[in-house]
Amino acid sequence: AEQRRLRPLPPLDFAQPPGRPLSATRLRPSATHTAIRSRMERTAYNYGDDTPAAWDVLARGALGRPISTRISPVLFLEELNEALLFAPPVKARLGQRPKPAGPGKTKALAASSVERPEETERRRAAQNDCRRLILPRTADEASDVFLRRLDAHQNAPEALVAPLSKPEDTKSFLRRMVAVKKNEAAGLLVMPRAKAETAEQFEARMALCEACPATVFARGAHEDPTDFKARLDAQSKCRRPIMCRSDGEPASLFRRRCAVSRACLDVVHPYDAARESADDFTRRMDAQEAAPELSIAPGDKKVVGSLVRESAEEGAAAMAEEIAARLKLEEEAKAAAASKEEAAKAEAAAISKQRQRQDSMDDEAEAAKEAEERAAKKAAAAAAEAEKAAEEAEKAEKAKALWKQAVEKVDINSIGFMALKQMLISKGVPPDAVKVPNKFMLKEVAAKHGVNIEWS
Repeated sequence: AEQRRLRPLPPLDFAQPPGRPLSATRLRPSATHTAIRSRMERTAYNYGDDTPAAWDVLARGALGRPISTRISPVLFLEELNEALLFAPPVKARLGQRPKPAGPGKTKALAASSVERPEETERRRAAQNDCRRLILPRTADEASDVFLRRLDAHQNAPEALVAPLSKPEDTKSFLRRMVAVKKNEAAGLLVMPRAKAETAEQFEARMALCEACPATVFARGAHEDPTDFKARLDAQSKCRRPIMCRSDGEPASLFRRRCAVSRACLDVVHPYDAARESADDFTRRMDAQEAAPELSIAPGDKKVVGSLVRESAEEGAAAMAEEIAARLKLEEEAKAAAASKEEAAKAEAAAISKQRQRQDSMDDEAEAAKEAEERAAKKAAAAAAEAEKAAEEAEKAEKAKALWKQAVEKVDINSIGFMALKQMLISKGVPPDAVKVPNKFMLKEVAAKHGVNIEWS
């Protein structure tokens, strides 16, 4: 319950704070983001066959080593942005050493073995206009392709730009550079084309990448065209990356994960067969929906169980309130029917006396007859209304009896003590009988009073 009362926190953002120069971009602008990060770091991520190769290329280019892929995509991009952050030194007065404009590296990366001297000079010149390090030319890049990448860096100075690497072809690379230049979000990475993507699917993803504030994963190894389209549709409404459909993830639960992701502050981990069953995954989605501010790892039954149990107790209490309100309405209907019946009897008695007086008067016989007919019609209408009310009360009573006799499935480990008490009282158990100290004695009380409950 304490976890669910946490106030949602603002999303992480790599953009510069208002009023700060571009070179002074900060990656963690406030302490609230530290709270989000601490919750994210508890979740171990498994990307399976869909680990982006571009991540490894950028990490090795900036650090000379890979970054762990067991962290959230949000944290991974934060690590990449921190590793690739560039802050050129500002000009100083005569006799003083230049100082960096902010956090980050102050020198361009060294030339690669395939980079020509003139290309290195072009890259270093472009680097001064950018706030992310530019990787040297790779063996897969032609000279013209490398120059197009430099142009993308200069047009999007705060973007992460991965070089061309196989199996991406030149045409797809150039289309990706267009998407990089059009997207104004800082610290964003546009993923290269995947082997599984068709030209039409790649174009649909690039169209989304031009405006999407989150990194869009390429088509996954376990996604069919319908899955990929559904994920792109959900990603267009989500500020966090939505991970690809995992191996063995049911299609219906994959689509539910895409829908749940829209409200969550961190990336929702897909189904992980090594850490959870399909039922556990369903319960995790229930818990994630109830607490979108939390990052819940697969197999974390403690957090999931706590959230699901609390949700079940709230549902049982709401059901008990609804039943009590329904019973109150039934009692009011019975009272109204009885009142109408008494009124009809009193009116019939008055009519009978009136008829006797009129019978003794020969000159008013015709008038008595007409009055009797009117009274009879009114009494018949009142009786019919009373009969209808009695039938409705009887139906309500039968429905109440059927509800009491209906078999209720109850998980004794999940339902709360007070919710179980309310359920037994609503099924006809006297309030005094449920004054016992624990749920298991309530189970015995239910059996004693013949309450139909299937325990699990």
